[in-house]
Amino acid sequence: MIKKIIKNRYFYYGLFLGLTFVLLLFPTTTLFSQKKSQNIFTHPLQPVVSRNSPLQLSTNYYILLDVSTNKILVSSRENERIYPASTTKLATALTALNVYPLNEVITVTQEYNDGKTMELKKDEKITIKNLVAGLLIYSANDAAYNLATQYSQGQVAFIDQMNSLMQKYGLKNTHFTNFDGLHDPNHYSTVYDLAQLGRVAIQNSTLKNFVKEKELVLTDVSGQISHHIISTNELLGIVPEIEGLKTGWTPDARGSFIGLINLRGHYLISVVAQSEDRFADTKILVDWAKNNITWRNYQ
Repeated sequence: MIKKIIKNRYFYYGLFLGLTFVLLLFPTTTLFSQKKSQNIFTHPLQPVVSRNSPLQLSTNYYILLDVSTNKILVSSRENERIYPASTTKLATALTALNVYPLNEVITVTQEYNDGKTMELKKDEKITIKNLVAGLLIYSANDAAYNLATQYSQGQVAFIDQMNSLMQKYGLKNTHFTNFDGLHDPNHYSTVYDLAQLGRVAIQNSTLKNFVKEKELVLTDVSGQISHHIISTNELLGIVPEIEGLKTGWTPDARGSFIGLINLRGHYLISVVAQSEDRFADTKILVDWAKNNITWRNYQ
């Protein structure tokens, strides 16, 4: 009986020493600090607007939002209907990337000359990847036409897919009747919906990489036909914070631009519509953001 008591005493003594060693090796402050640091990464930093100074743009239709939190930082008439023009092609590109493999080759069935084109030739064989590049960088209407008409279920079904994409994300104030943004009274959106479209679009790495390109040479699969394209985004390389996204213009819609802004490692999406100077207006939004927005952790 005495031996058993002594044996148990040594067991508990050893257990006490073991626990003490563990606590010395991993102090509770370290454990708690690790837990706290992990929580920081599960909650995005919150953007804070220091002052709501008035903005003097050439349009009353604009929005600026934080990508991580989806918080609107500044806006005007964000839910009123506008014509999206070629910003439509973000939805065209996303739909194409959803329904085609990137390396699929299509044959151009006819030349399409309505609006801005990359001059695709009849019977030219070209990859979906190069068509999407031409669509996003150069805003080529013939690239949009071929992506829509080559869809196995037809052009109308492709446009239905574009509308389904908007509905999927709860964007009820947008309706597309075509693939390239040419004017139609029933082809409309809002700057809020276009900002959400931009926010969805940059989740696709292929799309996000293309909209950063200032200039590119695209070829058919044989390498014999080439298309030299230059970005329609005049802010690339001029305003360092701008990393894309998509331009638009028609006489009825006037100027529009969805901008991807990298501000000290934080991404913002800007949209201007019905603008007399879409790039100057976007630069005003960038400068306003640089002077008025900081990010904080509210844990």
